[in-house]
Amino acid sequence: MNPKNSWLTHSLLWHASIACFLIAVLTGFLYRVGMLGWVPGNLSLGNIRHAHSHLMFFGWAVPLPLYIFLYQISSITDQSKNWLQLMYYALAAELTLGLLAYPFFLFYGYRPVQIGSLSLPLSVIISGLVMVCWYIYLWGYLHVRSYLKKTSWQAWFDGALLMLVVSSLGAWGIAILQAVGPSSHLFMEGLTHFFLATFTEGWVVLALITILITQSSTTSSDSLTSQNLSLACIAIGAPLTFPYGISESLLSPILLIVARAGGLLTAIGLIAILYTLISSAMAKNRIWIWPILLLSIKAGIQIIASVMPSSFWLSDHALRILYLHILLLGGFTLGVIGYVHINSRVSTSYYYGVVLSVCAVLISLLLPSPLWPTDWSGLWVFYALAITAIFPVVAVLVEWVKVSIDHSKHV
Repeated sequence: MNPKNSWLTHSLLWHASIACFLIAVLTGFLYRVGMLGWVPGNLSLGNIRHAHSHLMFFGWAVPLPLYIFLYQISSITDQSKNWLQLMYYALAAELTLGLLAYPFFLFYGYRPVQIGSLSLPLSVIISGLVMVCWYIYLWGYLHVRSYLKKTSWQAWFDGALLMLVVSSLGAWGIAILQAVGPSSHLFMEGLTHFFLATFTEGWVVLALITILITQSSTTSSDSLTSQNLSLACIAIGAPLTFPYGISESLLSPILLIVARAGGLLTAIGLIAILYTLISSAMAKNRIWIWPILLLSIKAGIQIIASVMPSSFWLSDHALRILYLHILLLGGFTLGVIGYVHINSRVSTSYYYGVVLSVCAVLISLLLPSPLWPTDWSGLWVFYALAITAIFPVVAVLVEWVKVSIDHSKHV
């Protein structure tokens, strides 16, 4: 790694983000052990799940991509160093707050914490401060954006940041609704899944595509269609998919049509840009086939979900979890770990160890789903889920240690 600003080169931020990933995966392992009835202390499965997902979002899915893009921007220009440093400090604060929120989600979930005479929902308050850090990063980015006009990835990064901000509006809406109308279950569920859909289908997907574009040599002549059209399809379609997460009993036919349309839009936009990326990114490094492959599977699932009868999959939690892990643990994690890997001199075999561990988890998630024959199921499925959950911890830890050693030798 060799950007112009040494303060960024020697940053601990990417190390801290990988550490957050490992803690979040271990929390997922704890959740799977809890499914076997081995929940330690007074912890609840619901709170363990909240701690797992929020740390994965706040400590992994946002800060590492933002660090990667800050690194890319820093390698292009250092003419706005003060704004670059503001973005850096916003990331450092975001990671710190994400870690600080973790124990409150783990032990209290969204419940208030008693502090003296006050009863405060600290997990919610800290989550709000995390989103303020996103806005500060965006404020700094707007001041350096003009230096990126010649890059192939600027529009995609703009779209990713837009999705991050739009998703945060759903989170603010939840907080307001909790204060003024906590009995509005449909609106509460709708806002929750608006945040999740815009974050995962919008921010996560566009951030990953942006990273892939930075590692490719795409031109407009390589595209099936205009890249701006692909970007627009994903950015418009992502928020529209929020009804997929709402309970089937609350879902109206109109909301289902909206979700199907959003799913088709995002899938079409995603397939078009992946067609452009598959040859140009792989020409630079063949490891990019893995995030591209998993994003392609994700797009295929979206198309199937958009045309199949909803009764088959809409109320099946296991299918939803499998889908989210294909995107988040699969495509996204292999994409950002791939970026960290190629900026080192470490053997590719360590990266493929991460690939195998991720594939093992994804295969295990098939077991509790309707895609696995019921006659082949049993208690052993839950043991398999717990055992495979630990594989990515080992593989990413080994990769991280090897890359860190290499980095310390050559920086």
